[in-house]
Amino acid sequence: MADKQPLDFPTWLAALKKCRRCGLCETRTQAVAGEYRENPMIFMLGEAPGGREDQEGRPFCGQAGGILDDFLRLAELKREEVYISNVVKCRPTRPSNRGIYGDYANRKPTAEEIKTCSPWLELELRLLAPKLLVTLGGVPLSYVMGGSAAVGRYHGQVFYWRTHNVWVYPLYHPAALIYDASKKEAYEQDVRRLGQMCRDLTENPQKWQALLDDKQ
Repeated sequence: MADKQPLDFPTWLAALKKCRRCGLCETRTQAVAGEYRENPMIFMLGEAPGGREDQEGRPFCGQAGGILDDFLRLAELKREEVYISNVVKCRPTRPSNRGIYGDYANRKPTAEEIKTCSPWLELELRLLAPKLLVTLGGVPLSYVMGGSAAVGRYHGQVFYWRTHNVWVYPLYHPAALIYDASKKEAYEQDVRRLGQMCRDLTENPQKWQALLDDKQ
């Protein structure tokens, strides 16, 4: 028997596009994943695709994506330098006659949908092996922490996720600023700190390795 070939990103993506593990496949246009980056410094992880993302097949290309682009500039980062994806790869919907994209509106993914989709994310993280995982909102932060976690408590506080050997930096979801302008100041401070951390990870890797050694 021939040796089994190692999984690569194009193979993973092709399989994802055919996924029918849960009911979200019935109303999606397509499964959505990030645009491939080899050895990305940063993996930004959101909740799930919205209507615009479902149509275009790209994460964070709607209104929240515009805010994301603004904060990347604030952190002195380019979108081409980061990999962006979501915990759930298909758009969670509910019937609505007021939906902008078809007869459905967005909703949060259920715990069962997150669990069913989690093998895709686990493989995605292993394939890309980022140095820093930036969680955008409560759903991805709760996934990483293994239980319900409030972004208001953890935003801007870096910690280490041993499961994937990656530093984690929680942020509010960009859409939070659309609904609550009072978060803007804290958000901008967190984003500037993110940019500083990225530069420090690049320039002083020995410092971050020493921090890991102290934790072990």
